[in-house]
Amino acid sequence: MEAALRERIQSIPDPCSLATGVPLGIGEMGLIQSVEHRDGKVTVRLHITSPMCMMAAYFMREIEQRLTGQEGVESVHVEFDHDLKWTPQDIQPEARERLAARRITMLGGRLLPRTEAPATSGS
Repeated sequence: MEAALRERIQSIPDPCSLATGVPLGIGEMGLIQSVEHRDGKVTVRLHITSPMCMMAAYFMREIEQRLTGQEGVESVHVEFDHDLKWTPQDIQPEARERLAARRITMLGGRLLPRTEAPATSGS
């Protein structure tokens, strides 16, 4: 049951990643610390990326909307990890690669290795 509930919320978009042009879900970002289901009560614990994160209300609303009314779910409670244990290493590897590729593109590709053969003079 907990795996199915986690599946329903992991694609909630992280607004900060949307702003970078690489939309990532909260699952890909590594923000979901845990999902617990006991006696109809669901508790979702999320990491936050910064003490200044202003998305807490958005995340709460989205999680509640996606889980409320699911079979076996009577209530949903969202808690936040205010110890700031999240690091960029918590982002899933594939998502980190997409972010890195976007950064390179934004820099005009200057960091990309040459993939073309150098032009040769006429022979």
